[in-house]
Amino acid sequence: MDDTKIINLKKPITLKGDTKTYETVTLREPEVDELDRSAQVQGSQYAANAALIAMVSGIPLPVIRKMVKTDYEEAVTFLSGFTWTPPQSGETSGTDAQTSLTSSAGDQTTLAS
Repeated sequence: MDDTKIINLKKPITLKGDTKTYETVTLREPEVDELDRSAQVQGSQYAANAALIAMVSGIPLPVIRKMVKTDYEEAVTFLSGFTWTPPQSGETSGTDAQTSLTSSAGDQTTLAS
């Protein structure tokens, strides 16, 4: 997996009252702190994912929240390669531990290690 991804926005975004127009979003591998902070965002999975996209791209959250769904899904798909659900209390992270990914639609996929 590549460590970065550039998404060319289908619909460039300019916030009201701003002169800057965003035409691309460049994503990088998230840091553990960013993953942790995004997991603590209150609200929907969309809110948590948008927060993570903003953190790793350096683009303000209000801009990210204006992305069209297909651009958002492309970003989430890239970042999901770096996310996982930690083992439940009492489980180990040994080779038999499972990893779960949650899509923005709320679907969960469990991967065996």
